[in-house]
Amino acid sequence: MKKIMIPAACAILLATTACGGTKDAGKDAGGQPGATAEVKKEPVELVFYSQVADYDATFMDTFGSLIQKKFPHITVKHLPAGSNKVADVVAAGQTIDVMFMSIGQADTLTTYDYQYDISEMIKNSKYDLTKLEPSAVELQKGFASGGMYGLPVFTNTLGLFYNKNLFDKFGVEYPKDGNTWDQVKDMAKRLSRSEGGVDYKGLVMSSSANIVLNQYSVQYLDAATKKSVFNTDAFKKPFELLTSVAQIPGNGLNAQTWSLAAQQKMFFQDQSAAMLLHFVVLSLSTLKDQFDWDIASYPQLADKPGVGPQSYPTYFYVTKTSKHKNDAFDVIAYMTSEEFQNHLSKKGMLPILKDRTAGMAQFGQDVPLLKGKNVKALLPEKFAPSALTKVEIVKGQGPGHTAFFEAYQNVVLGTKDTNSALREAGEKLDLKLAELLK
Repeated sequence: MKKIMIPAACAILLATTACGGTKDAGKDAGGQPGATAEVKKEPVELVFYSQVADYDATFMDTFGSLIQKKFPHITVKHLPAGSNKVADVVAAGQTIDVMFMSIGQADTLTTYDYQYDISEMIKNSKYDLTKLEPSAVELQKGFASGGMYGLPVFTNTLGLFYNKNLFDKFGVEYPKDGNTWDQVKDMAKRLSRSEGGVDYKGLVMSSSANIVLNQYSVQYLDAATKKSVFNTDAFKKPFELLTSVAQIPGNGLNAQTWSLAAQQKMFFQDQSAAMLLHFVVLSLSTLKDQFDWDIASYPQLADKPGVGPQSYPTYFYVTKTSKHKNDAFDVIAYMTSEEFQNHLSKKGMLPILKDRTAGMAQFGQDVPLLKGKNVKALLPEKFAPSALTKVEIVKGQGPGHTAFFEAYQNVVLGTKDTNSALREAGEKLDLKLAELLK
């Protein structure tokens, strides 16, 4: 596993309807005041590209059609990733005006030298960054060493999903928004049991997703030293929190059930797990009507009330090679407008606006499956600060995952204690990082 590459397009669960409007006189593309009346512009083609194929079939319905309606002089072209690998696109000298990717893939931007600082464009257009989720802005500033390479358009994070049938079966009260980790683990203890030849688990998870977006805002490595942080107390805290879930009586894992695929299967398919901690995007796209399910807010740390997991935004970047940078910026600025954000939100994509009420007011309206679900729980009151703030940290995700899985497996299966597992995995990670980041 190289990076956690979350297929954000799979959050577009069912609907593909478009909505739009005409450009307001006296406002710029981002809906900011102060621009002059619109004048006729020369036709422009903007080429969009992402190195994952999740958008190949849905790009125009989700993004392109509304952009073209807003900007009649712009023709949107999307390069399908399935037939355009990033190395081939670069080698062929293919024009790309806007690249888009989750923060976990963002080293692609710098690896191929597409990054372009849009700070002056933000300033000159009087674009208001304060309307965006603050952690997503700060994350991009960290990644761009104080500048801004792109704007966040939608995000992903972690959620708590639960099987109401199992809670009803065992007479346990449903999870509530604002529950702490201790309260959720107590529920898991009461739900974990063997009955009728079935081993029921109270709580399963994507361990890798939960460690990457942990509430302690710790990553696998230190960007300055380019070495593992596995042996630090800071990393040990989230690691021990996650491994403690497998140490709940009756909720233990074995060689067949410790993996991500096995834990997902217990919840989605076998219906033998009562709760799941996983990426919102993946969970919403996988859950259908196979059982009666709902959502509660991600469990909180007792000493960090209101703080959820980290955000995992997808950014749209104006490239260094674009010959239409101003038009490209106008487009990505518009994509962060309330109009466009509501368009995405209706489709079940998590908005990037700071104003939760405005962003989530129409969430999932075009997705019948979400009717009656507790969708307000999908976004926390406050995101934990992101730890993916440097190119080196993003590049180290691949070997970091491998090292984490090794340590996690050893601890949850009881083959090594926490200190030994983290020390040995950290030493192996240091060797990989020395080669990768030399």
